[in-house]
Amino acid sequence: MGKRKKVTTRDIAEALGISQSTVSMILSGRPNVSFTEETILQVQNAAKNMGYQKSNPKGDKKRDRFSESIAVLCPQLSGGYYSMMLHSIIKRAMRYHYTVFTITTFRSAQTEKRYLEMLENTRLAGIISLYPVSEVAMMNLLSRQVPVISVGDKPSAFQFDAVELDSLKPGHLIGNYLISLGHTHITYVSSPINKKEIGRAHRLEGVKNSFLEHGYPAEQIDVLYQSQSAFEQYPAENAEYQNAYDLTLETLKRGTPSTTFIGNNDIAAFGIMAAISDFGARIPQDYSVCGFDNIALSSMPQISLTTVEHASVQKGEEAVDMIFKKNSQNHQNGQPNYIIRLEFEPKLIVRNSTGKCKNLIPE
Repeated sequence: MGKRKKVTTRDIAEALGISQSTVSMILSGRPNVSFTEETILQVQNAAKNMGYQKSNPKGDKKRDRFSESIAVLCPQLSGGYYSMMLHSIIKRAMRYHYTVFTITTFRSAQTEKRYLEMLENTRLAGIISLYPVSEVAMMNLLSRQVPVISVGDKPSAFQFDAVELDSLKPGHLIGNYLISLGHTHITYVSSPINKKEIGRAHRLEGVKNSFLEHGYPAEQIDVLYQSQSAFEQYPAENAEYQNAYDLTLETLKRGTPSTTFIGNNDIAAFGIMAAISDFGARIPQDYSVCGFDNIALSSMPQISLTTVEHASVQKGEEAVDMIFKKNSQNHQNGQPNYIIRLEFEPKLIVRNSTGKCKNLIPE
């Protein structure tokens, strides 16, 4: 006879039609989590009937190897924004003797799910997500057993802590500033905008709100972006840059009433600047350019990009501080019954890539 297949928590979850994390937490006797008595009995009875056996102590020790580790979910590592935040997380984690490992998902829901299922049975110090994940339900369940921190725009369905960014505010700042310079026709250049990419949509909405408040129609903002499938044809390491370059050069060749371009982030703004230069136009004499994020390259004198600072470094540090604080309280008083929501105010950083609208400058 062949060797009998060992029953896993996944098998029990599939048999009962519930999540694997629920089964894992109940069977491991995880403290500070609550399920209905009916669910607990269901899981325990199914485990008994199916012949489930807990892992041996050696296996538990292996799982404990990550008990002082933070898992960081990151969409990509190219570009300055995520690498800047990741560096701040790693440096702060060292203060608390935490180690950090990064999971790059490329915003794939399937990839997220695969890694989160791996983390369900791993004892961690905490999890930090640097973007709005697709697998919200799984993250909500994980937050019952370890501190989970969202960094950035946070969907309302999230039930865990957050270092938030309200991307409406940076967009509004940029919009007001450009209007003050006389720019009333703007082109917003972005990677794909959809319901999942909250930050991209909110930045655009913030710019539109500023236009409406000043009496200018939103139709005077031209929005350029490609489909997700077209965007994915670019190499991941320079997709943001090349996408913005191609869209900007195309609209310049076609002709545009816009006197300024906004990139949905600084890397996109660099692509815009390159396209304007290759077109033979000048910055800011012919076209002003703005971005978001204030990554390190933006301040270089050869670039000197006007952008919005929204505390990228500090957000990473605060996320680690929140994990340490919650873990300290867990050890002393059990799971804290509250959700932390921390928000930094954005700040406009004016540099040489912007100037008065060319239509207002006397010849």
